[in-house]
Amino acid sequence: MVDVMTDVFNVDSGMVNILDLPNEALENIFQCLVSAKLACNLSATPTIRMTYSRSTAAKLRPVCRKWADWFLVNHLYDSLKFRGDTAHRKINFINHLTERSASLVRPNCRYLTILQLRSPPRLYELRRRKAPDERGERTNTPFEVLEALAHEFSHSILELDLHFIDFVSLPLRTIEAIGRIQNLRVLRLALDFKPGSTTPRCLIEDGLRATRPDSQCIRSLVLATRKLKRLDLMKLHPLVLSKTVGSNLRDHQMPTITQLDIDVSLECSLDGMVSLAIALKRSLRVLSIRGGVKEDGRRIMPIFIHLRETLEGLSITTETTLTRIFDLEFPKLRVFSIQLWGRCLSNLLSQSMFLHAPLEVIALSAGQADHQRRRPFNDDPFANIPTLKRLAFFDSARSYSPPQAYLAACKAHGVKWMSFGRSEEISDIMVSKD
Repeated sequence: MVDVMTDVFNVDSGMVNILDLPNEALENIFQCLVSAKLACNLSATPTIRMTYSRSTAAKLRPVCRKWADWFLVNHLYDSLKFRGDTAHRKINFINHLTERSASLVRPNCRYLTILQLRSPPRLYELRRRKAPDERGERTNTPFEVLEALAHEFSHSILELDLHFIDFVSLPLRTIEAIGRIQNLRVLRLALDFKPGSTTPRCLIEDGLRATRPDSQCIRSLVLATRKLKRLDLMKLHPLVLSKTVGSNLRDHQMPTITQLDIDVSLECSLDGMVSLAIALKRSLRVLSIRGGVKEDGRRIMPIFIHLRETLEGLSITTETTLTRIFDLEFPKLRVFSIQLWGRCLSNLLSQSMFLHAPLEVIALSAGQADHQRRRPFNDDPFANIPTLKRLAFFDSARSYSPPQAYLAACKAHGVKWMSFGRSEEISDIMVSKD
């Protein structure tokens, strides 16, 4: 790739030297190179894109000193991921960062993911551990590595993903280290269970569930992250949240979390999620709900009742989530996103909850829209939504073109349509609407 750059841009020819491009132009060229690599991969996830970004940055760094520094700062470590059981392998990387001269440029990491985090050892297990030797070697637990990375990248981390095994639990010092990340905006918490684990049974039995550390740990994380804007619990079992998790939070000054992501596909109580949503009501503006409900939406209804007056964005997987709330009014709902709908779209949008909302953007799954290509609208889908400005199709290729019926409806009402890739979410759609 370096040879290609040299051939295309001749420094002695009087042409503009690519090495003198402003950083904004260099960023655009870099993103084009990454996108070109992903052009044939329509199912590329954000993780895949980050992998391509890092490999591309590594190839471009040797061009010159300026590029070496720029790609180091902005892209080489932009996304880091490791597993708890291999955390000790990161210690050399951490030592490399800490031993760099203070006069050198400081690299950025915006996205940090740690997988397979197991509960911290109990006190009696810590006492049985071997003490560090005379050289002061670290035990290098995943929590120590997480603390070190949170410290080294405290100036740049924007999103933190923590995937736990069996229990959501962190040492207090780790929570404090996360709290010192200056601009953490997104916190994702996930929970998996070891095969054969008795943990799922503990979640069902209230007595055993009350002894779990999950709710206390989540409360501590929320309170420690002062600038948090989005709390993603889509991969967290709803039963790990106690029924009082929200009431305990309301006694404290909380960050202004504006988006909450949850999953309702498991057939279990959502009392903990309801309690948390109520606690966040003052600042919460966007609700994203993954999964379909096999019943009529009874479990999720309390969340809508408490948030309907302030909710501005709503993203759902299936329309069954809305069965019990079609008659509720959402006076501030501006953006609505849905992946699967069984009835004709015009019938869905004729429900009272949409007729009385100032909807500006409706986002639909491109695949579902194509699937219903042969089913024309019963009525004009946008006839009773005069505030509508945009119709977005997500999970679509850049060359995507909507079915003719949608194009005609947009033209009739002066509505512009747009397409979004697989990695786009409701927060991206809400930003783009302006």
